[in-house]
Amino acid sequence: MFLIRLAFWVGLIVLLLPTDEHQQARLYGAAVAAVERVTTFCDRNPRTCAAGADVWASFVKKAEFGARMAFDLISSRGRPDEEARPQPAGARPGMEPRPYPPSRGTLTPADLTPAWRGQTQRTGT
Repeated sequence: MFLIRLAFWVGLIVLLLPTDEHQQARLYGAAVAAVERVTTFCDRNPRTCAAGADVWASFVKKAEFGARMAFDLISSRGRPDEEARPQPAGARPGMEPRPYPPSRGTLTPADLTPAWRGQTQRTGT
């Protein structure tokens, strides 16, 4: 698919090129002038070029941060954190497991019966 697109754009450019020698010379002169204007942009507009450099530096800094964050996310995937790993009892001071509190017998038999039951099934007929 790439080669088809490339052939299309190259063919379009070839079709747009002039065949007259005078027009070819004008096109070549215009291309040289455009390249010269692009390469001397910072000489003509130093403040704009400095602002562009600041924006570019900020962009690079953000891109590096994003790439570092993505790399850390990908490299840490599949490995649990140190804190998430189970630790043996007494491994850390103050982190011993607490036992369940003993039952105090405060529930009555009415509390222990279910609050709702479905209809009883009829058997026989």
